[in-house]
Amino acid sequence: MTSADLYLEKVNLLKYLNKTDCTKCGLTSCEEFISALMNGTKKPQDCPFLSKNKAYAFEVTLRLKDLWPDVPLLTHPRPSLIGLVELNSPDTESLVLISGNNEHTEQVLLTVLGTTIGPFFIIFVDTDGNTVDMAMIYQTMTAERIYKALKESGLEKKTSKREMIVPGLTAPIKEDIEKLTNWSVKVGPVCAAELPLFLSEFWTPPGA
Repeated sequence: MTSADLYLEKVNLLKYLNKTDCTKCGLTSCEEFISALMNGTKKPQDCPFLSKNKAYAFEVTLRLKDLWPDVPLLTHPRPSLIGLVELNSPDTESLVLISGNNEHTEQVLLTVLGTTIGPFFIIFVDTDGNTVDMAMIYQTMTAERIYKALKESGLEKKTSKREMIVPGLTAPIKEDIEKLTNWSVKVGPVCAAELPLFLSEFWTPPGA
């Protein structure tokens, strides 16, 4: 079975280091440190500049390919859950994530989010069951659909923040979303495996 492209090659680990090449990890450069992380000869904790959460985020990102479900290369949409999901008892200050309602997209995203006890609101937009990349091609992930999902979710009554994080592939419609919803839009990573690093400040490890 051919697997779908989950854009792991788009994850740039280096940008989440301070890139001082301080050699305190015992290596000559941050690039060398990233290579050592990937081949398992170094641990994130070997960098003295990484916070506890960010070190954990590195660990999660590096092992997610072994955690998330195998996603087949899809030929047909696979509609699943639509609407609001509240993860880890979010409050009025919790982050808001936007995604599509493809079954496999939801499985991958929830696997990633299952690695933290950080609280999130997630809105699964009706993309007719298309993955985010295909939804952008078929125009089933639009500002109008995101606006509709936001209104139907009742989220505006549950959060004091007016900021959402959208998948990286939806960057072309960022301004349209902001104009229609009056919310600030932050464009997230293309690959879900990068979310722990992108949101490392909030990626609290279980048991912390």
